[in-house]
Amino acid sequence: MHILLVVPRYGDNWGEFYQFPLGLGYIASAMKQAGHMVSGLNLNHHRGRIEDLVTSKIAAIQPDVCATGGLSPFLSLAQSIFSAARKAKPGIINIAGGGMVSGEPGVILDVMDIDYGVVGEGEITIVELLARIQGGGDLYEVNGIVFRDETGRTVETLARPQVGDLGTITWPDYDLLECEDNVSNQRALDSYFFQRQPHSKPRAIDMITSRSCPFKCTFCFHPTGKTYRERPLDDFFAELDTLVARYDINMVGLIDELFSLKRRRLLEFCARIKPYNLQWMVQLHVNSATEETVKAMRDSGCAYISYGIESMSQPVLESMQKKSRTHRIDEALTMTFESKIGIQGNLLFGDSAETLDTANESMHWWARNRQYQINLTPLMVFPGSPDYLKSLEDGLIVDRAAYVQDIPSEFNISKMNDKNMGMVGFIVWVFANSLLNVAPLTSFERSSDQSPGRDTAYDVVWSCPRCGSENEYIGVILPPHSGHTIRFTCRDCASRWDVENRAFTLPENGIDDATCRKRLQKAVKLFDRKKYGESHAIANPLMGEAPSFIPARLFMAEFYRRVGPAEHMLKSFGSALGMDPLSPDRHSDFAEALVEVGAHGAARLHYEQAINLNPDNERALSGLAYVDGPEVSDAQRQTYFVSWSDAPAPARNSSCRASAGELVA
Repeated sequence: MHILLVVPRYGDNWGEFYQFPLGLGYIASAMKQAGHMVSGLNLNHHRGRIEDLVTSKIAAIQPDVCATGGLSPFLSLAQSIFSAARKAKPGIINIAGGGMVSGEPGVILDVMDIDYGVVGEGEITIVELLARIQGGGDLYEVNGIVFRDETGRTVETLARPQVGDLGTITWPDYDLLECEDNVSNQRALDSYFFQRQPHSKPRAIDMITSRSCPFKCTFCFHPTGKTYRERPLDDFFAELDTLVARYDINMVGLIDELFSLKRRRLLEFCARIKPYNLQWMVQLHVNSATEETVKAMRDSGCAYISYGIESMSQPVLESMQKKSRTHRIDEALTMTFESKIGIQGNLLFGDSAETLDTANESMHWWARNRQYQINLTPLMVFPGSPDYLKSLEDGLIVDRAAYVQDIPSEFNISKMNDKNMGMVGFIVWVFANSLLNVAPLTSFERSSDQSPGRDTAYDVVWSCPRCGSENEYIGVILPPHSGHTIRFTCRDCASRWDVENRAFTLPENGIDDATCRKRLQKAVKLFDRKKYGESHAIANPLMGEAPSFIPARLFMAEFYRRVGPAEHMLKSFGSALGMDPLSPDRHSDFAEALVEVGAHGAARLHYEQAINLNPDNERALSGLAYVDGPEVSDAQRQTYFVSWSDAPAPARNSSCRASAGELVA
C-alpha cells in the first residue's frame, strides 16, 4: 500500500523550531520494512495553508492511506490533516496513532475523522493493520486498534503486548520526515538545551534509550505502555554512530520519559558517550543523582538534567506517587547546580491533595531557591492519566469527547474550591512572568547571521551575575511571543538568567495620565449607580494601558479599594505587572495589594524584585521594612496564597483518591 505520513505543523509562525516527531519516524521505518511505499509531508517545512498542502500532495501521489499522530494536545492539528485528506480524496483511509488515540480510544472516533486508531506502541500494530486492510481478514484479530464495526459501534481490540526487546525495533526514518531541515535550522534560543552549545550553532537530534517509566505518577500518561524497558546500549550507540555521520550533530536530547535508574547502566552510558564529545541531556529521577553519577554525567558532556520535582510538599508528592522525598530533591538540585550542569524542573500546583497550606509550602521553598529557575505552572489533567481516570470516576469530567478536543488549562481536581484554585493559578502566572533573575545586558544588536525564512536574528552579549562570565549569543532568534525579557543559560556555570529583550515593543495602546483619570472617574460614577459590570469593564483594562505615573496608579488603587473586593484590585495590578515586569513601581503596586489581602510572603518577593530593579525605590524599601518588621509574623511571611472563599471543593461522586502509595488505574 502507499501511505502518506504527515507531520503536523506545530508552530504558529513560519520557520519556527519544533521538536522532531520521533514516534512518526519509528512508524515510517516499520511500514517501509514491511514493504509498503511511504511518502512524507512535513508541514513545518512547506509554506501555505495546511489544506492546500495536503490536497496538493494527495493529488500528486494518490496514496491509499493518510496517517499522522502525536500527543493529546496536538489532536486539533491532526484533525486538520485528516479533514483535508478526506476532502481531497473521499475514499482515503485515515489512521491516527500516539497519545491522542491511546489516552482516550473510546471517544477518538467521535472527535476525529479517522477510520482506525492505533493504541499504544505502533510499530507492529500498524503493519498488521495494513495487512488486514490490504488483504482482508478479521480486524478483531489485530491487537491494539480501535475502529467502527458494520453497525457503527466503536470497537477496541485487545491491548497489544509491549515490545520486550527494544533492540529489535528498526531505527527511525529521519530522512523521510525532512530531519536535515530541522537540524540545520536550529538556533540557540529554540530550546533551553541548545543554549549550552558554545558557538550558538546547535545541531541536535532526539533519541531514546528506553520506553515508558517505572513510576506511576498520577498526572502522567505513558503512550508507549505501562512497563519500563531499557534499550540495549549497543543498539543505541550503533544508531548514534549513524546519526553523527549523517547529520553532523553536536548535541543529543535523550527524550526518554525517564533515563536509567540503574547506577551501573548510567555510568556505562557516560563512559561510552564521552568519546563522542557531544552535549546531551536527560530526564532523571532525583534518587539517581549521587556525587558519583552527577560527576560522571558532567565529565561526559551532560549539559542539562530535567528533574521531575512537581511539588515541595511531601503529602502532595505522595499523592502524586512520585516516590521522592523533599530532602532528596534538595540534595539532587544542590549537587547538579554546584557541578555546573543545567537544571530544568517544574512545580505543579493543583494535585488532588493540594490545599492552600501545601501550595504555600511549595512556594516558600521556591522563594528560597530561585537560583534554580524552577518553572511554576498549574497542573493539567491529560487524557489517559490516573488523574483523568479518577476525574471520570468521580464525575468531574462528564463529556469525554469535549474534554479531549479542548483540554482545559484550568481544571480543578484539588482540595481547594474553584475560587481559591483559580486565584492560586492566577498568582502563579504573575510570579512566573514577573519574578525574574535579571542579568546585565552588554549589547543587543541585529545579527549579520540571518536565517532565510525565519524571524530576525540578533547578537546578544550579557554578563553572568553568578560567575562573571561574558556570554555571547550570536544569531539567535527570539522565542515566539517573547516579552520584556528572554531567559538565557550561562555557558560557563549553567545558571539561568533573564536578560532584557530590546527587540520587544509594547502595543501602541498607551494612554496619558489625564485620560486615565477621566475614565476612572467615569467608572466610579457607574459603580455609585450600582452598574458594577460596566464600572469594572472600564477600570480593568486601564491597568495595562496607563503609563507608569504614580498618581494614576494610586488613583486606581483607591478606586479598587472603594468599588470592589480586593480580588479585583489584585488581578488588575497582577495583570499590569505581567505585562510590564521590569517596572519597580508595578511590583510595588502588586506587593501592596498582596499585603492588603494577607499574602505577605508573596509581597516580600515583589518588594525584593522592585529593589533589585531599582535599589533606591522608596516604596519597595519601606514596604520590605514593614513585611520584615515585628508587625508581621513568621507564618505571615510564609503566606503566598490566601483563601478567597469558604465554599467546598468540587463535589466528587465517589470517595476521595486512594491513599498515598495505592495505585490508581
